[in-house]
Amino acid sequence: MQKIPTISFNDLKDRNSDVLEFLTKTLENNGFFIINDHSIDTKLIEKVFSVAEDIFDLPYETKYKYHIKGSNGARGYTPYGIETALNEKVADQKEFWHQGSTTNNTLLPNLYMEEVKDFEVLDTLYSQFETMGSEVLKAFSNFDIEYNADLVDSAVDGNSILRLIHYPAAEGGNEQRARAHSDVNLITLLIGGNAAGLEAQDKQGNWVECSCNVGEIICNIGDMLQIMSNEKLTSTPHRVISKGNENKARYSIPFFLHPRPEIILNKEGDLTAEKFLDKRVRDIKLK
Repeated sequence: MQKIPTISFNDLKDRNSDVLEFLTKTLENNGFFIINDHSIDTKLIEKVFSVAEDIFDLPYETKYKYHIKGSNGARGYTPYGIETALNEKVADQKEFWHQGSTTNNTLLPNLYMEEVKDFEVLDTLYSQFETMGSEVLKAFSNFDIEYNADLVDSAVDGNSILRLIHYPAAEGGNEQRARAHSDVNLITLLIGGNAAGLEAQDKQGNWVECSCNVGEIICNIGDMLQIMSNEKLTSTPHRVISKGNENKARYSIPFFLHPRPEIILNKEGDLTAEKFLDKRVRDIKLK
């Protein structure tokens, strides 16, 4: 099976012309790549994984206290078996927690679990991911692409989400822990090195392995960036399957970098990020 390419974060920040040219060509076929040499604190990552385990080990009744009905899963806890990939009928085998912005008070406020020690590290990781995501967008702004909005500014104080995911041991013969889907946002930054199972589909229909080493970050293009780039950048379908680890719990921590709700995505000027996101959360049964 093919693998996605690896890029140094330093080359992205330095706007290395050879790397940007290579990345542009790569993203035309598969919107995934690996970033190494990044600035995210590895001890912080370890701590957040520990906090994630503490959250999902709590009794269901405790976790459900932090489920906000009517919030479309935007903050707090979403139980197992609710989110369903676009055009799918079977729900994904996961439960998750959403943490959002602490700097944009026009968005929903975060919830904080009293039962979990060091819970505030989620805000610290969110902030570091937001900074890293901004640098990635700055690199993308140097591509020979005309965007429909100011790419970097669009994500300042954006409606971004840090998601902590728990995939319990797989049930029966269902190997699809998360069925094929694309991300709704601008870009996703995913902590690597936790467990195998993530695959992306290239334009030829091949499933490409997206595993990476501890200390690396997987980055992928989302639907909003595909629209904003007038389809010059590809939002790639991906899935999470069991790979010999179906009897073990799997934890994953993606950061979904979103624009502010009022940002216009399309060339026609009639599609805001808020409108696009609202439709998606309906489609995946979060609303």
